[in-house]
Amino acid sequence: MLYGKKINLVALEEESLTTLKNWRNNPNLRKYFREHREINNYMQENWFKKIMSDPNQFNFEIRKEDVLIGHCGLYYINWIARHGEFGIYIGNEEYRNGGYGSDALRTLINYGFEQLNLNKIWCEVYSNNQSVDIYRHIGFKDEGILREHYYADGRYWDSYMLSILKKEFNT
Repeated sequence: MLYGKKINLVALEEESLTTLKNWRNNPNLRKYFREHREINNYMQENWFKKIMSDPNQFNFEIRKEDVLIGHCGLYYINWIARHGEFGIYIGNEEYRNGGYGSDALRTLINYGFEQLNLNKIWCEVYSNNQSVDIYRHIGFKDEGILREHYYADGRYWDSYMLSILKKEFNT
């Protein structure tokens, strides 16, 4: 278990898959994800089996005490170059905009730098997602823009590439 100031990150459990799937299928959240299709039980179970055996990613439940509030992880880890991508969402609407996501992200980044010895953590964020401001506030720097790279809600959106280096991160 990883301890943040407001949350804990715990290993992903199979019992949480239905809740995570329902959150991922919420159109208000799905528009921020690469996977644009609705996910069924079969897809969710296959995803779980795959990630549990993949040494290049680490997935966590975000919990406030005993309440599951979201999911986060480090993905596509390159152990030679020492970098990986993060993903995060707060699925439980009662816990959005309360600093829980920021705390979870800081906890995850600290784990990536201190425990996994990564040098760089990066992300891709669509311009329809206001969380990009939170990432920049935490210390992520813009690396580039993929123009009109994503299609959602009847229009094209830019995709921002951001990253933070270990030496730039302040816990």
